[in-house]
Amino acid sequence: MGNIEFIDLNKDNWIECVKLHTKEDIYIASNLYSIAEAQFYTKANSKAIVVEDKMVGYIMYGEDEDDPTLYWIDRLMIGKEFRRFGYASAALQKIRDIGKQSGYMKLATSTSTANIPMQQVLKRNGFVTDNQLRNNEIVYYIILIFNYTEAE
Repeated sequence: MGNIEFIDLNKDNWIECVKLHTKEDIYIASNLYSIAEAQFYTKANSKAIVVEDKMVGYIMYGEDEDDPTLYWIDRLMIGKEFRRFGYASAALQKIRDIGKQSGYMKLATSTSTANIPMQQVLKRNGFVTDNQLRNNEIVYYIILIFNYTEAE
C-alpha cells in the first residue's frame, strides 16, 4: 500500500469524490451531502483520501462543536472498489496522528448500530465503545493523550 494522503477538494477533483460509493451507502451520508455540509461548519475539514495519486475515499473531521478536547470524525468512507487494502485503517491512523499532534485528548466517531463492517474496522484500530448513542448512532473513541496531574 502506498502513502495515504488527505487532500483538499477543489473544482478539479470534487466530482471524482462524489462518484465514490460504498456498499454501506445506506449507513453514511453521500460524499456530495458531506462536502456541502462541511461548508457550514468552520471546524470541519473536508478531504479526499488519496493513495498514489488515486482518490480512494473521503473523510470529514475536526474539533467537536461542543468539546474542545475532542477530535471528531464525521465521515470516513472508502470506495467499494478500494476495500480490503487497509485504506480505512491507514486513514484512521493518519487522523489519530493529526489529532494527537494538534493536542486533542480523544478521537471519536459514530456509526449506525447496523454497520457491522465499520464497527469491526474501528475495533481493529483500537477504538472502544461504552454503547453511548449520538444522533442514534453508536459512538466509538480512542484516547490520544493521557493527561496525568501530579499529586501535590
